[in-house]
Amino acid sequence: MAILDYSKDTSKSITIRFHSQEHGPEGQPLYYHTPEEPAVIRGYVEFTTIRETKASDITLTFEARAESKWSEEHGGSHISFHHITRLQEQTWDVKLNRTNKTITPGATRYEFEVQLDPELPPTIEGRRGWFHYRFKAHMQRDFPFRNMAVKQLVWVYSSSLRELEDHVPNVYKLVWNDILPVTCTLPSDVLYQGQVVPLTIRIDPFLENSIYKDQDLIITSAVVKLKEYTVLREPRMLDKKRGEKKVVFVLPVMEGWPVTNQGFERTVLAELPGARDLAASIETVPVTKAHLLKLIMMVRAGGMGEREAKELRVEMGVKITSPRPEHIRGTVPEYPALPPPYQASNSDDDDTMPPEFSRSDTTQSQFQPDAKVSGSP
Repeated sequence: MAILDYSKDTSKSITIRFHSQEHGPEGQPLYYHTPEEPAVIRGYVEFTTIRETKASDITLTFEARAESKWSEEHGGSHISFHHITRLQEQTWDVKLNRTNKTITPGATRYEFEVQLDPELPPTIEGRRGWFHYRFKAHMQRDFPFRNMAVKQLVWVYSSSLRELEDHVPNVYKLVWNDILPVTCTLPSDVLYQGQVVPLTIRIDPFLENSIYKDQDLIITSAVVKLKEYTVLREPRMLDKKRGEKKVVFVLPVMEGWPVTNQGFERTVLAELPGARDLAASIETVPVTKAHLLKLIMMVRAGGMGEREAKELRVEMGVKITSPRPEHIRGTVPEYPALPPPYQASNSDDDDTMPPEFSRSDTTQSQFQPDAKVSGSP
């Protein structure tokens, strides 16, 4: 009987290395992907051996893929689905071009380069829905159980924000209970991870036809929340869906509210979490993520008792994108005041309907960008 010596493989290794000097939230090589400059990922596959070895050609594969995965117990039965959609894929066959497929001792490098498609979303980590950029190097060898392979993820900050772009403020108006005009203003409907967001709140006096006309407005409590909605799909199972929602952060704003019958305006600064805690808004076949920024206040008129305070709620649909390089490196102007600290929370509130998800039926590009991209290669 032949003796199989697997210890020979300990003298060989195959790795993927990248030329990026920066690292993302998960310690992965980091690349910036902007409308003006689509990311170009450069690196090399390195095969190292301490003795002469024979091997077949190396196959290197790049994938930008969205993935959904759901598993649960329901009524004594197990329900699960798993779906992957690849939005960009590229394969290289690295020819060794050596006599008898022999690699000499030492380290041998094989360079690679890939430019990302313009409309690809940012990297997203999650328990059940995510978006990854992955490289895989595979070396086929004569004995199948001794093939060699390695996988490596890279983190991509894919921002839909353009350089020096002038954003139109996004204004949300309502007349609460037909008696109180309320206006909330955000600098844009597209916000980026880690941004310090000024939320301007304007409350006008009670309307003329209200029984509370000329009374003071009293705000007993207020909180700003950011909520994330996730929808997972498995098209092969009659488009089976699962939905999740979570509160990304809670910012109590308990002080500083004036008591007046003249109306007032106030700006609250809220710092959004980074990419580790806040996913970008994306729309792919397997996974969709959308976000609502909520202002929830308990208000009453001066002539009402404390127990008569009513809830005032403003819900603002926003799109979350990745920061641009200048946001990370601090080369853009900062807001003059620091925001109050927010409280991370996994709790839930009595929810209204989540934002409507618009889904593209095209098979060419399942992702709808936050902002229109033109002139990209």
